[in-house]
Amino acid sequence: MSLFRCIASLICSLLVFDTLAAQEVLTISDSIVDHILFVDDSFMSSVPGKRGGCSLIDLQTFDMILERSGAAPKLMPGGSSVNLLKGLAHLGHRCTLVVQVGNDPTGQFFVSRLSDQGIRLRMQTVSSPTGKSACLVTPNGERTMRTFLGASGSNSNLNLHREDFQSVNLFHLEGYQLKHHNLVRKALELSKQSNALVSLDLSSFEIARTERGFIEELLNEGSIDLFFANQDEALAFTGLNPKEACSYLASFCDVAIVTMGEKGCIVQEGSNQFHYPAFKVPVIDTIGAGDLFMSGFLHGYLHQWSVKDCAWLGSHLASEVVQVIGAEIPEERWDSILQKAKL
Repeated sequence: MSLFRCIASLICSLLVFDTLAAQEVLTISDSIVDHILFVDDSFMSSVPGKRGGCSLIDLQTFDMILERSGAAPKLMPGGSSVNLLKGLAHLGHRCTLVVQVGNDPTGQFFVSRLSDQGIRLRMQTVSSPTGKSACLVTPNGERTMRTFLGASGSNSNLNLHREDFQSVNLFHLEGYQLKHHNLVRKALELSKQSNALVSLDLSSFEIARTERGFIEELLNEGSIDLFFANQDEALAFTGLNPKEACSYLASFCDVAIVTMGEKGCIVQEGSNQFHYPAFKVPVIDTIGAGDLFMSGFLHGYLHQWSVKDCAWLGSHLASEVVQVIGAEIPEERWDSILQKAKL
């Protein structure tokens, strides 16, 4: 090969690498600090709401849950989209979080920890306290969330700017923001102007019920490219089993994914549906499992992998995070993950 062709090949390789590295992801989320508590099944009988879901509570109830647990909580920044960005940032994406944060120590902890992980925050500081979530983990690894929204309760006041979306490849919409209809509409409008893909995660079965009408509007309008739901959320929204729900959702978007915990996931692209098994690993807690699954899946999709390869990386990241406490894969595990993913 001539020197000229060698140089040309090297330039081409660098350009491809730059294109892959340039994938930008933007999302809107709540500013939440998870307080992870390991509790027994009898304790859960004193907690209001259905087990396994995520319900909103006031600060007094939050404090009461922590006091009654008698345990010292493990703290880390939480929120569905926040956990998603943690994974994508480690996979090399440039990630931006639009968020409201309280001017308090909890907010300072939230901002500092995410900045350390390479996530850019485009934030508005408000007088309300930063949110907190009691993440209650039972011996079987099931997680139940009881959340005081605090500063994020007024996310409808967030200001979105065209420049925030100019170089964005993917806008991720978490279900917890669906109650802010005008905010969502604005974000989708700006995403469309930037030709960004849009992914939606239902986030909880409660939201799947309360925002069913709005979600149906977005689907019928063709606003969603990738749709994520776990089997409980899919059932709450469609009334169907995972396979049928995935087929129904795929009729409105490019790809639909229904996750089923230890049973793996159902994925459908066009008329092609398949089941991908979960990795068999010991489970400490399931906090962030769905979020890190999406990190892996979306990473592959942005790099034009096959959907089966996307499901593989999603399942791999989910298997990593369920083996540790909370929704952060330890730093020392990422080198191995990146090598397996051939990144």
